Amino acid sequence: LYTIKFEMKMNNVSDVQILIVDAGAQYGKVINRRIEELGISTVFLPLNTDKETLAKHAATLRGVIISGGPGVGSVEAAKQLEDTIFKLNLPILGICFGHQIIASAFGSTVGTSNVREDGVIGIRVDTTCPLFSGLRDEQEVLVTHGYGITELGPDLKIVAEAEDIIQGIQHISKPIFGVQFHPEVDLTRKGRIILRNFCYQICGISLKDIMVNRQALCIEEIRSQVGDKMVLALLSGGVDSTVLAALLTKAIGPGRVLAVHIDTGLMRKNESTLVVKALKNLGLDVKRLNCEYRFLNGKTFIHLDGNKNTSLSECLNQVVDPEHKRRIIGDVYIHIMKDLISTMESADKVILAQGTLAPDLIESGSHLSSSMADTIKTHHNDSPLAREFRNEGRLIEPLQTFYKDEVRELGRELNLPAELVNRHPFPGPGLGPRIICQQDLFSWYLENYNDFNNKLNLICSYHRLRTTQSQMLNSLEAQLSDAKREFLISLKDHPKIYPVLLPVRTVGVQGDGRSYSFAAGFSTDTGAKVNWPVLFQLTKLVTMLCPNVNRCCYIFGGMVEAPVRDITPTLLSPGSVSKLREADAVVMETLRQHDAVKSVSQMPVVLLPLHFDRPTRHEPSTKHSVVLRPFVTQDFMTGQAAIPGVHLPEQCVNDIVSAVSGVIGVSRVLYDLTDKPPGTTEWE
Repeated sequence: LYTIKFEMKMNNVSDVQILIVDAGAQYGKVINRRIEELGISTVFLPLNTDKETLAKHAATLRGVIISGGPGVGSVEAAKQLEDTIFKLNLPILGICFGHQIIASAFGSTVGTSNVREDGVIGIRVDTTCPLFSGLRDEQEVLVTHGYGITELGPDLKIVAEAEDIIQGIQHISKPIFGVQFHPEVDLTRKGRIILRNFCYQICGISLKDIMVNRQALCIEEIRSQVGDKMVLALLSGGVDSTVLAALLTKAIGPGRVLAVHIDTGLMRKNESTLVVKALKNLGLDVKRLNCEYRFLNGKTFIHLDGNKNTSLSECLNQVVDPEHKRRIIGDVYIHIMKDLISTMESADKVILAQGTLAPDLIESGSHLSSSMADTIKTHHNDSPLAREFRNEGRLIEPLQTFYKDEVRELGRELNLPAELVNRHPFPGPGLGPRIICQQDLFSWYLENYNDFNNKLNLICSYHRLRTTQSQMLNSLEAQLSDAKREFLISLKDHPKIYPVLLPVRTVGVQGDGRSYSFAAGFSTDTGAKVNWPVLFQLTKLVTMLCPNVNRCCYIFGGMVEAPVRDITPTLLSPGSVSKLREADAVVMETLRQHDAVKSVSQMPVVLLPLHFDRPTRHEPSTKHSVVLRPFVTQDFMTGQAAIPGVHLPEQCVNDIVSAVSGVIGVSRVLYDLTDKPPGTTEWE
């Protein structure tokens, strides 16, 4: 069989299925994908599904997977499943939140951990457990939680652990298992084997070959939904929209596809010109609209403080909240499309097409991906107006079950040029989410700076301060395992690291939920060799130990001698966009010079409102700093920060830093050290 991962999908008439119980996980649809990659059909139902609905599927079900979620798997949560899931008498695998539900259901106690964990850790597994059959006893897995099993029930046994934290359980007599980590994501190296063991060995499923080509499914869906209508396709020039255009052309012919590229004024340097040229080379008649003024002055209705009441937002060029920025941009796109449709003949015979992918819907908290998932960030193609169009049946999204790697493979099937298929993703909102807008300091930062900066200093100087007495040290000691303690002590053998809490907030994903927390920076003495492995390990530790930090960066340019206690007032103005556009251009050009574009999956460049190294504190903050975010991933649901010397040549990184430092108005260059989770790919 040709690999299902890229070309095939189970036909829904398969006579065996795995039930995936959705508890609101960010990775719920990734579980779905992994099971279908095994050639097994799935049923995806919410946690509160009733007995009657389950009964309709019972005859074909062979096993159950309970997903992760943003909550804690309590006794109350477990009771919801007593008369439903557990009455099915099927093999069950609980993941993260699902693991905690199983533990609670069988007499275990689940409570808050001493330290929340969001990242890759090493665990030990019992290889006699069928879940871990064929694996070595030491594994690297992704964890995202602040809760765990504190006391194990009598009918359960431990089959995986890390530093005395229970990471896996098995019922002593029933085919019921739980893992605190996420086997479904790429960062869990052998996760696919674990899921395969559950489906084939524990559930007893045999591989089926009832499959159909996914390209054919997309074309069939387009023809069915479009009928005799015209299609208005919004093309950014990225791989998603380019593959969408190719599918539409193949499905209904170029004469019924109106291709539009919108220049938002937030594009990369010369981006729109290059995009239109590339799309026209594919034979597409692309119309370019220059809409910078409309976007920068765009508004939308925003929900206030989580209430149902709405209020008209400020203009985009006056907004600082990252969610508001994304919603405005997404709604302006739809308004422009509405205006275009209204000018066309037979406007009621026009349907809108978008290259929406599965991760877009998952991170936006769309009901199409999960009825319970938290919203991490609203993607421009899932704004409130986009959802309105979708509900009216006026929006077609044939790629909405695809992930980025699958779209690339589909593009190759469609014979698209390699330079288009392999392009780095560029967000629909353009440079908007990459400019951290801020007018003044956050009150929390002013009130808590000393405490959190002191904790950062204590972590980095633990080897020197561990013999002193303080309440903060006692609290830190309670959070440290032996391995973490040994690592902090080992910092004495490396160049000194100076930490600083930065006065900017970034979006992250922690414990299957959205975080909007502060970034921390590390600097070293001028001339000191950067020890990248130590910095990456320190980042994982800091984001675990400091609940209000979800991202860490290395700050080039020597020791940061004075804390940054104010910011450069920054909005989405032509000036800030121009500065980031120039910095982004020199980054991409340097990557090309080193033939390193393919070495990373994406390279966001972020503008921070931070002006370091002012001679006196009375000098106003006028410059910006630039963050490099090279990122390595397959599906963009999880991934890791690119490691200099491993993923990117160190000389390439140094040349990028030198080039960006030469951009007028740039104070310092930073390097993002944060994996996803706990950080997202973009900063907003």
